[in-house]
Amino acid sequence: MTMTTTCDPFAAAMLRFCDREGLLPRGSRVLIALSGGRDSMALLTALQEAAADRDLTLLAAHYDHGLRGEESRRDRDFVTAWCAEQGIPLTVGAGDVAGQAAETHRGIEETARAMRYAFLEETARSAGADVIATAHNADDNLETVLLHLTRGTGLDGLTGIPPRRGKLIRPLLAAPRSDIDGYLARTGVPWVEDSTNSETTYARNRIRREVLPVLKTINPGLAATLAADLVHLRGDRDWLYAQAAPTAALAEGGPGIRSLPAAALTRLPRPVAIRAVKLLLGELDRYQISAVHLDQILALAESRDPSSSLSLPQGLTARRDYDRLILTLQEEAPASFSPVTVPAPGTYPLENGWTAVLTLGISDGTQGAYRCHLAPPAFPLTLRPRAPGDRLALPGRRSKTLKKWHIDEKIPRLRRDALPVLADSTTLLAAAGLGPQAHCIAPAGAPALTVEFLPPPGEYTT
Repeated sequence: MTMTTTCDPFAAAMLRFCDREGLLPRGSRVLIALSGGRDSMALLTALQEAAADRDLTLLAAHYDHGLRGEESRRDRDFVTAWCAEQGIPLTVGAGDVAGQAAETHRGIEETARAMRYAFLEETARSAGADVIATAHNADDNLETVLLHLTRGTGLDGLTGIPPRRGKLIRPLLAAPRSDIDGYLARTGVPWVEDSTNSETTYARNRIRREVLPVLKTINPGLAATLAADLVHLRGDRDWLYAQAAPTAALAEGGPGIRSLPAAALTRLPRPVAIRAVKLLLGELDRYQISAVHLDQILALAESRDPSSSLSLPQGLTARRDYDRLILTLQEEAPASFSPVTVPAPGTYPLENGWTAVLTLGISDGTQGAYRCHLAPPAFPLTLRPRAPGDRLALPGRRSKTLKKWHIDEKIPRLRRDALPVLADSTTLLAAAGLGPQAHCIAPAGAPALTVEFLPPPGEYTT
């Protein structure tokens, strides 16, 4: 993409970075997270320089966390006045971060970030923005990498802040803070200072004010050096994710659930298996999970226990269902359900999400665990959970209790009470997950009642 020749060197460097990372396609509608601090004001100004050349539409969004009293109101008034002067449409939001943190028992910083990004994402949706631009810079990335090192990290943590995640882009990620200061000085663009940046009670501020000055006596260009190194580290990381992607693509499931054969993970080299789990967690919008919990998920995949589970942070549950590993954010659906009387063929939804569809027709001779053809029985019938004493003789196999069938067929214990059975007043006719009673089958070409058991959305039936 050709850059405008009138750009300040700072803006031109930003555009080169965006081109390399594919952050700003021509014609993009860009929502800028505008706090009013130096970094976000530099970002807004540099994007204004690029707007005409790139055919960008610029919008801004400001979020008041309700944590700094009069200073927060000052920031809001500043960005409101500046955007009005510059002709930039601005959306302002606010929230009670302290109250939300107390209610959810989470930290102030974590809560503030979650509420701010939720506001930005909703604003982007409402405004039709293609991307959300935040002003993270090379020094922020350096601080993040150092924080990860102090807390323990792997290759992913060493790559720091990603240039892009979904709609979020970081156009200034390769720009050192000193370059931002020089740009603001040249352009005369004002900004407001967050007084909490000087408080060393926050770990990031301590690194910024106490650790980085020492490191920069050794290498004054440390932030720029790291930004260059991260290009190579991200390449190594991306290669590992590319190796993991085919395995992650095997996963099944709807919103809030991913399920795949545990063996698909355990046969991978461990660094690749870790990335496959991370890809699945990313599909569940759970990007922040510790190495300890990743190890626990892999240990669960390797376990011989067919029905163990883990409760993990962020509402995540991992469990084994025999040979499958399941990651879910969903609360478990009620396993059992109230019996339903079936007076005639039709569609019968059950309380736990299962549905039975019964239709009259001609048998095609096929019989399966979730779809079968029965000799037309006398109505009414009943859809109900399994009951003690229920027995089933599958075609060509001897009669056993449902409990014994479930064990022999490795149907997960947590699913057994959820699986519906169809019965008349004396006989079990068919059982979801197993199949039809042998002596009730309609042969090919004969009149039949076709019975199909449909699972809840996202649940597998293999």
